[in-house]
Amino acid sequence: MLRTVVIGGQNIDIFAHATSEVVLHDSNASNIHLSFGGVACNIATTLALLGNDVSFLTVFGDDTFGTLAKSNLENLKIQFDRSLTVEAARNSMYLAVMNVDNNLLIGLNDMDIVNCLTVDFFKQREDYIRDFDVLVIDTNLSTEVLKHLLLTYSDKKIVMDAVSSEKVLKLKGLLENVSLLKLNSLELSAFSDGETVQQRMDDALSQGLKKILVTNEGNEIHYRSADERISTMPMVADTVVNSSGAGDAFLGGFIHGIVQHMSAAESIEIAKKMAFNTLQSKNSINLNDPSIDKV
Repeated sequence: MLRTVVIGGQNIDIFAHATSEVVLHDSNASNIHLSFGGVACNIATTLALLGNDVSFLTVFGDDTFGTLAKSNLENLKIQFDRSLTVEAARNSMYLAVMNVDNNLLIGLNDMDIVNCLTVDFFKQREDYIRDFDVLVIDTNLSTEVLKHLLLTYSDKKIVMDAVSSEKVLKLKGLLENVSLLKLNSLELSAFSDGETVQQRMDDALSQGLKKILVTNEGNEIHYRSADERISTMPMVADTVVNSSGAGDAFLGGFIHGIVQHMSAAESIEIAKKMAFNTLQSKNSINLNDPSIDKV
């Protein structure tokens, strides 16, 4: 089993699900609940649920929400002792308002604290990071930090999550040090000017990227490397409770395959299952799925 560290943000997620058609500028009845999220945290959680020994480098506020976030990671047995806690700072938070069909109406984030994860912070933890075989990094980190990590640990397996169409652009000129980049179709469109998905994937690989994994909601999933091409359909959920976190669960499932030395095809099947499970959970990651032991 390869040793894995996940690097990036964690949030307290607050989801408000409207129980009837939303009326703007008015009070609306809803079901509101708190969850734990953030791209990197969701990936780390998925890996832990699948039985992997996973470490997490992130940043916490020293408020009540930061304490809750740490307790959640402790319950999952995710190691985070080398992370940063910022005094007198709010923990990162994400607020999502969902319409009656459980589709996102508006999302608001307060994630400025992630800027406290500086190059100096990572330099102080270089010996620690070097002990890991796989680095999983999200693009919520600054361009300066991403460049530092990709250049410093170019001898490691580095898996990147694009996060958003805007944030993936931070990787321009740095792809030759990325082992695997996971994007959705919108993020791929922002990153490449090709007319088709295949052309855009070719463009990314031509920039030195070793492997690319592209999702497109309920449409085909594409995987490409220098010597392998896979296209497959996702598992389609009849009822979607919450789509937030499904992409993170997908990547976490795929990384589980990497850590366990599985083939790309086997890894994708696990990834599909984890995304499917999460779509049926009210949380960012399905923490109570009884089928996880069968993966």
